[in-house]
Amino acid sequence: MYVTLEEAKRTVWERWYDPAIRQKVKDYVGEIPEFLLHEPRAALIRHLPTPNFEQPCFVEGAKKLGLKPYCSAFTGDKICTMNPDKVALGKMSFFYGKGRKGGDRVISHRVIDFNKYDGKSFAEAKTLWKTDFVDFHRQLLAETMPDVELTDITEWLIKMGGKPKLFWHRLLSLFICHGILFENFHSQGPEESFTNEIILPALEKVKTYFGLKPLIVPIVPIEKEREPYWSWYPGHLEQRVKRCLARTG
Repeated sequence: MYVTLEEAKRTVWERWYDPAIRQKVKDYVGEIPEFLLHEPRAALIRHLPTPNFEQPCFVEGAKKLGLKPYCSAFTGDKICTMNPDKVALGKMSFFYGKGRKGGDRVISHRVIDFNKYDGKSFAEAKTLWKTDFVDFHRQLLAETMPDVELTDITEWLIKMGGKPKLFWHRLLSLFICHGILFENFHSQGPEESFTNEIILPALEKVKTYFGLKPLIVPIVPIEKEREPYWSWYPGHLEQRVKRCLARTG
């Protein structure tokens, strides 16, 4: 499924400069998102871009590739309290290192009302202090990691069918030559069924059509990909959230 950074760096430019490959991708998807039109990009696609511990890994990988890091949101996706990655955006955990007995020192704060917004889109949600939930995460990332360019891919995904079974093969096809996708598709745990039922069939469909693999590199080491640490935040960001929460009183 994955390629190394070195292979991705070499291959993306070889394919980018092949007009036949680029035309085949355009014919397949019909419309290339604006942020991928002009040059290959390093891309991370998330419900909400946010400065958790996953982000520095993405930025460092993009630098090694010599590509601009682009983080794209899917704000039209639904909030789901059964999804730990989505919950981590609404209940933010701040990491303060290891305790005396070797355990993680983590403090968490809920920033949205899950009872109110479960099943609704991220774009509909408001923080507990009544500001836009999407904008809160977007601003937090922009302030913390200003080199990461932000975009929202929701409109394009809706055009591609709006549902994962319909859009993922088209999404993966963008990374034949228009960029490199940073992602970890888990083969165990809560995301196992998503990987097996959505991602692997989509990947096989793209490989069969193009005769080429999409360029996907892991964001974090595969052997550590299931650790909750990647969805946590640096401790210093807690003060920003506490100031916001103070306005709810």
